Amino acid sequence: MSDAEEILGYDFKDPRWLWEALQTAGSPVTRVGTRSLREGNKQLAGLGDRIMSVVIVTMAVDDNISIAGDTNARLQSYANNERLARLCDTVGLTRCIVRNPSQQGMVSQRTKADILEAVIGAVFKDGGLEAAEEVIEHLNIIDLPVTFQTPSKPHTGSVIKMTLNSALFGQLPGSLAWLRLKSREGVYIWSRGKQPCYSTNLVGGALLSI
Repeated sequence: MSDAEEILGYDFKDPRWLWEALQTAGSPVTRVGTRSLREGNKQLAGLGDRIMSVVIVTMAVDDNISIAGDTNARLQSYANNERLARLCDTVGLTRCIVRNPSQQGMVSQRTKADILEAVIGAVFKDGGLEAAEEVIEHLNIIDLPVTFQTPSKPHTGSVIKMTLNSALFGQLPGSLAWLRLKSREGVYIWSRGKQPCYSTNLVGGALLSI
């Protein structure tokens, strides 16, 4: 389980929650402590799904986004099974799954998505909402907003709200086309010619011409 903790960036006070989260339905593990696992991690997956919904709605309120409309779109975008399953593979959690022997090494998309939701539920049970939010951020389950000020150009004073890890096209004031890409160094705005125009250091948040 130490591998899973390293992937999550979280050390469990009670590792039994993590062990339960890694069990698929039909795994050889039928009990963890006093808890029966007849349905594997189903309870924790349901909890994790709701925790992610709470975090998404909270972000929407913070960003002054319509709860009824845009928030539902965010939920569908971030929490769909295909995306969660792909993320489970990407971060390496798939190799930590305790599988149903009848699966013969195959893990379905739904099972991978459930694992990701279940570990969020497990972190919530172990450390509360703040810990769950930190793991959600660590795994890039939900894109986090970054706001910064544009430099002194014809569009001085406009504020661009960008979302990490999305690679979205849009328009800056002054008809400058941009493509936002995430990297370890920062966020870049690209011109139509694919040359970087501006870069922001995510720590300082200052937008610099390069």
